[in-house]
Amino acid sequence: MARALVVILATGLLLDSCRLGQGRSNNYECTDCNVVLISIDTLRADHVGTYGYSRPTTPNIDALSKTSVVFEDAIAQSSWTRAAHMSIFTGLHPREHGYIALADRRRLDDKVATLASVLRENGYTTAAFVGGVNVAAEYGFDQGFDVYRSNGKFFRDNFQDAMYWLDGNEKSRFFLFLHGYDAHTPYASDPIDRLAIGVTSQMPRKGLRKTCTKAGAIERIQPFVEAYDAAVHRADRYVGKILADLERRHLLERTIVVLLSDHGEEFLEHGRCFHLSTLYREVLHVPLIVKAPGLAPRRVAGLVSASVTIAPTIAGLVGIRTHPFPAAALIDAALGGAVPTEAVVSETERSIKGEGFGHLRAITTANRKLIDWLSQRRREYFRTDEDAGEARPLTTIAEGADLDEELERWTGAHVPMVGSGREEGERTSDVPVPGASPSSAPSPEQDEKLRSLGYIE
Repeated sequence: MARALVVILATGLLLDSCRLGQGRSNNYECTDCNVVLISIDTLRADHVGTYGYSRPTTPNIDALSKTSVVFEDAIAQSSWTRAAHMSIFTGLHPREHGYIALADRRRLDDKVATLASVLRENGYTTAAFVGGVNVAAEYGFDQGFDVYRSNGKFFRDNFQDAMYWLDGNEKSRFFLFLHGYDAHTPYASDPIDRLAIGVTSQMPRKGLRKTCTKAGAIERIQPFVEAYDAAVHRADRYVGKILADLERRHLLERTIVVLLSDHGEEFLEHGRCFHLSTLYREVLHVPLIVKAPGLAPRRVAGLVSASVTIAPTIAGLVGIRTHPFPAAALIDAALGGAVPTEAVVSETERSIKGEGFGHLRAITTANRKLIDWLSQRRREYFRTDEDAGEARPLTTIAEGADLDEELERWTGAHVPMVGSGREEGERTSDVPVPGASPSSAPSPEQDEKLRSLGYIE
């Protein structure tokens, strides 16, 4: 009886701290809630069960989605890790924060507010356990974190440390960021993962890059897709472990959980593999799932930005109404209201001298899309309502003239910040970063880490 009374009282206190407006939009807040942000690097949405994938890659994410808000059409602001995660943490687009290409290696200016710094200023204890490399502390991702640690690239390398950290901080109000490269090349998995999804073979030891460049039937990529799916399952297993640990500690009832990815992966849909070089849907459509106490589960069908919206959304969910993040939050949409009407813009850059196409920028709307290949001075237009896979570029450019104008307006309104290395106008990754600090120069250690993820041969 006493135990039941404690539960009732705790529930009452929780409901008091998590207010949900009746008949008013953008009026949810949980001022006493913890925040757990989980980023599964390189996870494309269409390989997740709750987004319609038939192979059982993500049983734990699928279970989470049943009690969460699922954004069905979330589009990332870049197609590679450093650029997209910087947008997640600053609420700024790549054009604004300046991390667009691999060559952008400087450290984020200490004066730039991040999600972690805003939460810490509002009384949160902050910690991150990450895969490093493109989310390494040296780029400024540690700004605002009391603890920022990487023991290795995968969730299993950092999981135990994160749980030990919780042992000493579970009674405080905390922000915990967890990140793993499990779904990234080299698509590492365990026998239990391959068995779970019905795949018997391991990742082929060699040949992904060769497979992606030689001619032949698209089926040749299937052994690597299977390896990717098994790696996704391993990431999902650790999502399950994280959620189970939070539940064991009775923290889920007062914790906001946001699960997302920074970008997807290509499997020859447009003749290429990997990511970073292009801005097609397979590298931009990512899962975005939000679970919060008192927030009713629903699926949001409208198009949303998947990266720049995260910081303002989390700040708003915990009741921080005054913050520096310029993008629109997703709270109205999560409550069943309208989705933001802001343009969804993505950007990337990879040297033409290497495997890339130079500088690209894309604008996506509910039924159309423009990809501007800036370095090559060409543009592609798509009717995504009729061509969801972006396989048939429009031949009549006049159909996309208004998209040209909208992208130009957006570009003029989003100015590179001072110190971004992009203030002096457009540049390509074949040109040194203007005003780069000595720390921006490549180091053998950085190159080796990038090589381990396939960015450098």
